[in-house]
Amino acid sequence: MQELTAGRARRGLTDPLLPVAALALLAVSAAALDAAVLCWSSIGALAGFALSGSV
Repeated sequence: MQELTAGRARRGLTDPLLPVAALALLAVSAAALDAAVLCWSSIGALAGFALSGSV
């Protein structure tokens, strides 16, 4: 079994897949519920995350 080191844990926690997936799911569910403000704010958060250089 591999040992979990600080660097490996940090890479796992800062991987952009989790926040992008969560925000995309929030946008889709908000659109399905006709929550326009929440949908656009989650899309804006996705855009800001992409433009911040984190991806």
